[in-house]
Amino acid sequence: MTKKKSLDLSSTLRQVRDPIIEVECRACGWAGNYVRAELVKKHGASVTFGRLRRMSALGCDRLVDSEGDRCGTRFPCLQPTVSDGEASG
Repeated sequence: MTKKKSLDLSSTLRQVRDPIIEVECRACGWAGNYVRAELVKKHGASVTFGRLRRMSALGCDRLVDSEGDRCGTRFPCLQPTVSDGEASG
């Protein structure tokens, strides 16, 4: 079993080498993706996922709410995964 390290929004594109960066919002059901090479070319490899999250959620009423950040935008590549067919638990 190989477990992938959990990353957070302070992680950078330099740390995540996936060619396609998926993004989704649990709150509204929106989903999309970015080509990593294009993001690096435009923003540099040191751009954080926090900054990418803000760019992705631009215009979301939940991102800037009177109760704080309630936007559900996240990057699945930052979540830990378990390989070799074994489920975590």
